[in-house]
Amino acid sequence: MVKRRKIAVFSSSIYEPMVRTMLNGVIKAAEETGDKVICFTSFSDSYSSKTYDKFHLYDEGDVVAIELPDLDDFDGIIKVDQSMNGHAHRCLMKRLQSTGLPVINVGSKEDGLINILNDEVASFSDIVDHVIKVHGCKDIYHLAGIKGKYFTGERLEAYKQTLIRNGIEFDPEKVYYGTLWRSCGEAALDYFLEQSNKRGRRYPEAIICANDYSAMGLVAACKARGIRVPGDIIVTGYDGVVEAYQGLPSITTSEQPFYESGYQSVYALHRMWDGEKIKDNIRIHGKLMCMQSCGCKELSTDSIEDIRKLFQVRLDGASYLSQSMINLSLGVSGADTIEDCFREISENAAVDTGFEDMLLCLPHEWNKKRTIDEHFHETDEEMTVVAGFINREPVEKQTFRKKDLLPKSLMDSDKPYFIYPIHHLQYYMGYMIVSPEDKTYNKLTMLAWIVNLGCMLDNWRVRQELSSAVRHMESLYNRDMLTNLYNRHGFELFFNELCSEGIEKKTPVALLLFDMDDLKHINDYYGHAEGDYSLCAIAESMNFAAKNGEICVRSGGDEFTMIAKGYTEEMANEFISNMREHLTRINKRDGKPFAVDFSAGYCIMVPEAEMGSITEISEKYLKAADEKMYAEKKKHKSRRNRG
Repeated sequence: MVKRRKIAVFSSSIYEPMVRTMLNGVIKAAEETGDKVICFTSFSDSYSSKTYDKFHLYDEGDVVAIELPDLDDFDGIIKVDQSMNGHAHRCLMKRLQSTGLPVINVGSKEDGLINILNDEVASFSDIVDHVIKVHGCKDIYHLAGIKGKYFTGERLEAYKQTLIRNGIEFDPEKVYYGTLWRSCGEAALDYFLEQSNKRGRRYPEAIICANDYSAMGLVAACKARGIRVPGDIIVTGYDGVVEAYQGLPSITTSEQPFYESGYQSVYALHRMWDGEKIKDNIRIHGKLMCMQSCGCKELSTDSIEDIRKLFQVRLDGASYLSQSMINLSLGVSGADTIEDCFREISENAAVDTGFEDMLLCLPHEWNKKRTIDEHFHETDEEMTVVAGFINREPVEKQTFRKKDLLPKSLMDSDKPYFIYPIHHLQYYMGYMIVSPEDKTYNKLTMLAWIVNLGCMLDNWRVRQELSSAVRHMESLYNRDMLTNLYNRHGFELFFNELCSEGIEKKTPVALLLFDMDDLKHINDYYGHAEGDYSLCAIAESMNFAAKNGEICVRSGGDEFTMIAKGYTEEMANEFISNMREHLTRINKRDGKPFAVDFSAGYCIMVPEAEMGSITEISEKYLKAADEKMYAEKKKHKSRRNRG
């Protein structure tokens, strides 16, 4: 039987349309070749940390997607990258450079790797040729990309050479460098209008933008000033993102071969596995899409209605996902146990998230604020599936090894799976194994859902730590430090509860009083350490005799108290007898030069409200028990004196 090959795909921003399209191409080709695809997904990007200072901590934690897999278990690697942040990119490149596996890079240009790229020169030239030959434009400006990006230079050169080839002089002052985002539209338009006015024209004939988002920003700036597109200025974009077709006007663009690039990456790996040495980057020609912003398609009310419907679908998707996030927050916040917390995660992850399969996998110490390093992939530990579903059906809790990445049933499946890191800021918690539907989901809303899940798990951790601290403080307040029995504060707390219940239900409450014999003698002749030993021996015998929820108390000094509900005299005498028997065994076991003993008395009655306050009732109990205990102590002294 031929061993199925495994491909590790590293990707950022899988909910970006361009990235998702490339991944769809990878998945389709892997279906044809029978390869197993596992996609390790980073949600960090190259721009959020520049605006929001806390994002760099999130970026540090998000590298678990890169450091998790042992690459020796794979046969090949595909890097799908459009906007991976610098920290994640450096970590990934360090790993790729240390492996001997074949690596294909898609979506960007990476020196030292085989890149599958859009043929920038040919594809961008198609757009410039179109506005010249079809629309007769000669006064053509260029909204370029970010300086230093490889594609910025290639697209600028294509613009320049196409002008020259068509007999139009290239003027560097007709070029403005933007940000590749909508926000550069206003400043770019200001620059182009100023340059056009210098040349005696009101507007440029056409503006060729380096990408669709710049074009959309430029069109919006034109609309705000009453400049018609394409009536006054033709505007074109580049990339073929979904949003380019959903505006009014829709943007004339060149569809980058995102799907084909992802598809060909798998077959490029197969060529390398077969021994072929691929020396040059693989370039694929994009497809010119003539839309409304150049005038090839008419602006119509039908177009507006189509856009409205598409926008409503996207808005509904974001709204439903936001509602899922709210439900998740409320459900987890109200969970009483960690099992309830995981159940809420399972139930909410199954609604409006687009997850066909979802497994939340946590290590044993997920709540210990762990950070990971570059050796994380070398370590192994047990992972537990604590929540999730397969094909919408809930799954039972199961374990597997981190080295295996997936439970065996998922690894044997033909499905590709995505691994989403779960962390709070830089602290690693575990990961989700997901099979997402091929639908359009708002990237930031989905990121918020993932981040929110990490925050809620961390909030649960904090709640548990606070509860533990409160319990510890209560223990310090209510417990005797020497014997670990309850102290006087504990006695008051529990006697109040038992007495109130006894008054309400008319049931008896018992109070047993114990006084250690000869503590002063032991302290004086054998030392206070032996006195402490003797007190602890009494406490041990009390705990031994307590079988029915009795509350054992060191009242102070050499005095001890036991309180219980529903007690009879027979039960009280049995408790005292069991204490003495165990204490006799302690004396024999430890062979001290003295015997530890005690005197006891008790009071059992049904408390009544007419007896006064709880404090007054407790004093009546103590007085009655003390009288019996004192009588027994006199007998003990008498026996010792005779002896």
